[in-house]
Amino acid sequence: MNELQVRELIVKYASDFTDRYTKAYGSIIARVDNGTYLMSRPGLVLDTIKDSDLQLYDMSSGDAGKILSTRRDINVMIFACTEPSAIFSKDADVLRPALYDLAGIVGTDIKIAEDTTAKSLLAALKDRAGCLVRGKGIFSTSSNMKDAISIVKIIEKSIEAEMYGDKIGGIKHLSAEEALRTRQMHNHLYSNVNSEKHVDFVNISTDELDVRNNMIDYANKLKDKGLFHGSWGNLSVRLNDREMLITPSAMEYNKLRAEDIVKVDVNTLAFDHIQRVPSSEFDLHAAIYREHPDWNAIIRTHSHGLSVFAAAQVGFKITDPALHQLLGDVSASEHVEPHTPDFIESILKELRYNNICVIANRGPIFCATSLENATVMADAIEDTACNMLGYNESLLRAEEE
Repeated sequence: MNELQVRELIVKYASDFTDRYTKAYGSIIARVDNGTYLMSRPGLVLDTIKDSDLQLYDMSSGDAGKILSTRRDINVMIFACTEPSAIFSKDADVLRPALYDLAGIVGTDIKIAEDTTAKSLLAALKDRAGCLVRGKGIFSTSSNMKDAISIVKIIEKSIEAEMYGDKIGGIKHLSAEEALRTRQMHNHLYSNVNSEKHVDFVNISTDELDVRNNMIDYANKLKDKGLFHGSWGNLSVRLNDREMLITPSAMEYNKLRAEDIVKVDVNTLAFDHIQRVPSSEFDLHAAIYREHPDWNAIIRTHSHGLSVFAAAQVGFKITDPALHQLLGDVSASEHVEPHTPDFIESILKELRYNNICVIANRGPIFCATSLENATVMADAIEDTACNMLGYNESLLRAEEE
């Protein structure tokens, strides 16, 4: 890409930092070519970055240039300071994963760089896609803008689990061995998956086309609400008695087209391989549809408040009588390592009497008669979880008290 294209990319993606949880300040850095890079003025609210905030630098200047020159696999770097990340990184020795996505996407643990020099950051980044900077917040890296932003949000979510988790009994970290297996599994499952620019459009009815487009609309609504991040999160719809439609694996929702949605047989799990590869949780969706013929839509979010409950492996009761009668409680599954025979059964067990399950160390899943109902449910229950944890209160003020 040329300089103009990189400028447009930074400004476009900066808006993804609009967040229901916390405001992020910092800087976005992106490689233009092997000799230059663009960097926004430091300390800006990230979702307000505009073209005039960007300056072109020679690769020989600054610590950012040193990192980009040393690590040719990195094209994007983001400094993001949020209240939770600044407080946590002040005294922490390491951020251990209590959520699978931190272990899988970022690293088996997250190191703390003592300062923002290239030497400190490169050391903390070894075998990792991100790190923390002592007392300053998060530093993420990637070959692309989408993943760099997702890494910031995944690290932030794990920090929030550390800081709010004590209110609900404390979080349960993954063992070092399980974190390593998760990292290896992620690299195996997502390496170059759905990397083709286009797939052939399958022959479908007008009604099915409408369903596919409706799914894309709802996926982007969930992204705008902060419940999906980049390509993380998934949703599905029952198409008929034997088939479901599900979002593809590792694709940005704002770039999805109708042909990217994947049709899967809920009984055999078969799908046409001229299609995209479905979400890695497609077998879970299919099992839920088999078990609950009255449910027609499923959403798996990466929302922050409910992820704290997932890290703590606990649910909570819904106190509103009407909501409780409709949804049951928010239950939590037992900790079972994903992609093992007992994983799906542990979730089905909790969904027998409830529409919502917090999957231990992963996040929430919502089941309903329609995508509209599941989306309303996901939004409302996330607000409930955040209110219970005190997300609207200043962590800094609480620490001082």
